[in-house]
Parts: sequence; structure tokens; C-alpha cells
Amino acid sequence: MRKILLSAFACEPDKGSEQGNGWNWAKGLAEKGYVVHCLTRSVNRPSIETHPPIDNLHFHYVAMPLGTEALYLMTQASIYLHYMLWQYLAYKKGKSLHRAMKFELAHHVTWGSLQMGSFLYRLRIPFIFGPAGGGQQAPENFRRYFLNHWNSELKREKVSNWMIKYNPACKKMLKKADVVLVSNQETLAMAKAIGAKNCQISLDMALPESFFPEQFKQKKTVDGHLKLLWVGRFMPRKGLLLVLDVMQQLKDLPEITLTIVGYGEMEEIISAKIKEYALEDTVKMVGHVLYEQVRLFYDMHDIFFFTSLRDSGPAQLLEAQAFGMPIITLNLHGQSQVVTDRTGIRCDASSPEIAIPELKKAIIHLHHHPQIVSEMSIAASEFARKQTMSEKISNIVNSYYPV
Repeated sequence: MRKILLSAFACEPDKGSEQGNGWNWAKGLAEKGYVVHCLTRSVNRPSIETHPPIDNLHFHYVAMPLGTEALYLMTQASIYLHYMLWQYLAYKKGKSLHRAMKFELAHHVTWGSLQMGSFLYRLRIPFIFGPAGGGQQAPENFRRYFLNHWNSELKREKVSNWMIKYNPACKKMLKKADVVLVSNQETLAMAKAIGAKNCQISLDMALPESFFPEQFKQKKTVDGHLKLLWVGRFMPRKGLLLVLDVMQQLKDLPEITLTIVGYGEMEEIISAKIKEYALEDTVKMVGHVLYEQVRLFYDMHDIFFFTSLRDSGPAQLLEAQAFGMPIITLNLHGQSQVVTDRTGIRCDASSPEIAIPELKKAIIHLHHHPQIVSEMSIAASEFARKQTMSEKISNIVNSYYPV
């Protein structure tokens, strides 16, 4: 059986986002018959070991030395330092394992960030990096939605540029990797500019089969009502304040409502903005819900309304489509790759002055045309069904793994 070394810094069962992605890669490759040796954080061990063991899947927990695990909980810069140190330690562990195991391939899957890179290219065996994002930049015309966090966004870009130039796990890795998989056009352009020799587009999201509803229910609006849904972390870059600006424009249409599911550092600001705009009758916040419970909200609502201002590929878009939800979003970054004209409406992201009326128009259009909602619902479900983790792994293995 062929032996794979997998790097999955984030890796936990029954989680979404990067944690679920790392776990699903490890599990999925083992289920396809590979012997998988997965490098991951030592803090992931408790949740991984609550899951029944999987044949052919072996975890190697890389611990941070001398209290440096605490770096992960400090500042954004310290998180990056933590990650780079962990990556180097993971490479040293992988090198030791390779001497004993003779791996045929190394593959880095999480974190999916181009600038952070990986040291596994140094093993001198076929190496695949990604899918990953990292080339996205928040449009400056939308800086007001970041409030006092815009300077942090600018600092992030400076750190990103520094890492591209000086992080040996990035620049050298991109030139040495056999394949670099990126999730959007912005990251593709960045990777090629740095010197990636074989760079391909591949969404950095996929869903386990267990996430889909047992039986697909086509979305059909009821009694002239249109129920919008937003799901995510209350972070500046997620653009929830932009969503509320659009809802303010729609508050004279009480049959159009929005449910907000999530939590985060902007919770008080979001709550205050709903009161300021007098949206209590049309906008409802339900707070944080478990990953499994969020499926109920996708099931109960009609349209997914999501306007992230910087995202490699929001997993929520695919989750919503699994439940047949058409998407209204911005024609920006990962959203532009995940949503098509058949599955939703992508609005101009040149400026808020253009985006707000376009987003409002899109919502009203679907409100007045329930048949289009139903048609998009079918197309969204069909698209999501092609984005299962099993399908993604098969496509990448068949296309890029050595024969």
C-alpha cells in the first residue's frame, strides 16, 4: 500500500473550516487505500482520539517546546511565529519518519495559506501544496466596514508581503513543489508571480457526505416571504455591517427577513447597528450554534446572503448550497469561484455605493421571482453534490499524485 505523509496543522473531527478540512483529508485518503501518516498539532489529540481509529491512518502529534504553545493565543504576529515554528518542527518529524517509512509523496493541506508555506518540500520526494488561498486583499473602498480594524488589515498585508519575500517555507517551496493548488484567481496570480512552476485552481473547500440533508428539498418561498440567512464569525472582514446596510434599504419590505447565526468580537457592534437602523422586526440574531445544528438553519431559510470582503473560499457558501440555497454575494475572491449565474447572484464590488444598490436589487429580484429561486436551488444542490470531500480527493489524487 502506498504511503503518504500529510501535513494538517488544523485537524479535528466534527468541525467545520480548516479543522474539518484537515480531518477529512486524512480520513479520506486512508479510505481510498493509502497508508496515511498525518502530522498535526498536539492540542488536536484529545478530539482526534475520541473518534474510532481508522485503518491505515496514523497521527503524529507535533508539540511546541518550552511553553511556546502560548504564542498561538497572543497576537496575530505571534500566531504566525507559532505556525512557522510548528512547521519546522513538523518537517523535522517528517524527515525522521521518512527515513523509516520511505514515503512516496508529501502533501500539505492545512493551514491553506500560500504565504505560510511548508518545509516538506525539503524531503526531496514528490510534494503537493494546497489547495490554499492567501492572495486576497480587502478592497480599500470598503475600509469603513472594518471600523478601527483597518490598520490591522494593512499590517496583515505588510506581514504577508514580508513572508513572501523572506519565509523559506514559501518562496523556495513554491519553486520546488511539484504542484501548487490555489483556490482563487488572486492567489493564482500571486503564486505565479513568486515562481510556482505548476499552479492549478482547485477550491479549498469540500463537504463530507454526512453534511447533506437526507432528502433534498427544493427551495420554494412561502406566502410572499423571503427568508435570508447569514452564517459566520463576527469579524470585520466578513462584511456583516455591509449586509446590515442593505437590510436598512429593505426595511420597508417586512416580508424580507434576515437571520444571523454566529458570534465573534463584533457582536455588540452588530447588535447596536440593528437597533440604530431599527431593524428589530426584520433582522434576528440567534448567536452561536453547534456545527451540526447550523444545518437546521440552512434547511429553514431560502437565500444565503454573504458579503465577505476577504476570503479564499467561504465554506458557508458550499454548506448553504448543499441545502439548495441560492447565494447572493459579492463578485470577489473565493465567492466568485464558488457561485455561478446558475446558483446565485454576484454583485459588483467596486465600492459600497455600487454594491449596496446591486445587492438590494438582487434580493428584490429573487423576492419577485420565486421560480428563479427554485431553479437556482436545484442548480446549487447539483453543484454542491460535485464538491464532496470524496470527489475532491479523488480528483486531486487522479490528477496530481504519482501513478
